[in-house]
Amino acid sequence: MRPSRRALLAGLPLSVAPLPAAAQTSPETARVPDTYDPARPILIRGATIVTMDPAVPDLAGGDILVRNGAIAAVGAALAAPEGAQVMDAAGRIAIPGLVNAHIHLGQSLQRGMSADQTLAQYFATVVAKLSSRLSPDDLRAADYGGSLELLDAGVTTVLDWSRETTSPDHADAALDAFETSGIRAVFAYGLAGSGAGSVRSANSPEAVAEDMRRLRAGRMASPGRVRLALAIRGPDFSTMEEVAGDIRLARDFDLLVQFHAGAPVYAGRTRRGIAMMRERGLLTRKVSLAHANDLDEDEYRMVADAGGSTVSTPEVEMQMGHGFPCAARMQRAGGIAALGSDISAGVGGDVLVQARIALAAARGLANAEARQAGALLPQVAFTTRQALRWATLGGAQAAGLGDVTGSLTPGKRADIVLLRADTLATSPVHDPIAAVLNQGGSAAVETVMVDGRVLKRDGRLLHPDAARAAEEIRRRAAALEARSAT
Repeated sequence: MRPSRRALLAGLPLSVAPLPAAAQTSPETARVPDTYDPARPILIRGATIVTMDPAVPDLAGGDILVRNGAIAAVGAALAAPEGAQVMDAAGRIAIPGLVNAHIHLGQSLQRGMSADQTLAQYFATVVAKLSSRLSPDDLRAADYGGSLELLDAGVTTVLDWSRETTSPDHADAALDAFETSGIRAVFAYGLAGSGAGSVRSANSPEAVAEDMRRLRAGRMASPGRVRLALAIRGPDFSTMEEVAGDIRLARDFDLLVQFHAGAPVYAGRTRRGIAMMRERGLLTRKVSLAHANDLDEDEYRMVADAGGSTVSTPEVEMQMGHGFPCAARMQRAGGIAALGSDISAGVGGDVLVQARIALAAARGLANAEARQAGALLPQVAFTTRQALRWATLGGAQAAGLGDVTGSLTPGKRADIVLLRADTLATSPVHDPIAAVLNQGGSAAVETVMVDGRVLKRDGRLLHPDAARAAEEIRRRAAALEARSAT
């Protein structure tokens, strides 16, 4: 007898117990055993270092000193401070932690549902039927499990565009998940009606402002590893007056805003919406555009001149008709280009996959343009280093964290990934960036450090409840599907 779709989604009996409440909600819970004591210096010794900072040279065999959660020094043959813990990184490539700058992480309970869907089908199923039905505990499980998936792939920072946050309790649950997982997160609190699709939510601007005051007076009183942003509707899904109001709300709390924009598949989209925002003084460095596939060329320059950013999610964009990724066009405009994976219901959160697709698309378009002009390009239009920048420093800047992470720069927080350079896939290493981007990929991620804390070592997540978190996701996914069928 063929198993039902619900049984396949569940993968285990519904009687499996959920994670203990204390383990779900308390950042102080000892989820990750400290194999390296973050209170003591850590010296990463003998790695091939790709800094992504032009002012800090790459090294064929170098060291990184981590002290108090920050990068203290990068260089050759650094002296080990007294009491330092030495991590042997010979045969490893060190890069900054990867950044997924646009993802709907609450959809971790709907993985695979949208693999063969159009945008309209996705909105009619995942968004309209499921997004607003997640309980706070569902969202906590989804965001926690989704964060572990990202960490396993070397993603140390995430900007979660949380359509699924439909109440203050949901916001607390999401923040619990990020704090407990150890990932660096920008939690983009969704306003009612954010993006397309029908989501039942009480998140009016007034309600969100009230909850922002609550959070700022309490658990989010000072900037830390988890920060706040706003997921707003933008000019393609609201009037310009509403856009202005949403951005005023963000300015009141000094928050980054991110919105979906410029995809030709959006019904009734506002042509020249970015230009209209510029005319009203609404473009700033705290504005990030997701997708932005089909802006006019001068609009990319407007965003760049304002210090804003675009975030391409190439795998989903090309599946669902958004158009070709804009990372190359944004880079040509002199702006900040970043990458994300978009819908967890459709694709995984691995940013190296998105970087390869974005790079291939950019090169393919450049080659097509050259052929149409009757010429061949004398060299590739975009390099692997540029694509890795989109996945690291570009993503950090798009998330408002360019001074915190995204490069191996002394003074920044120690968000570091070590990839094996001695596998069959990566040997020999003629070009370490090519080995990271094109050969090894996330399968080569061996060690992940966030804020100076080792969360993955020897190819294994150190969260002792990772398997249990996967069980929790399966259990809750089955229960959510049962609720949505009634």
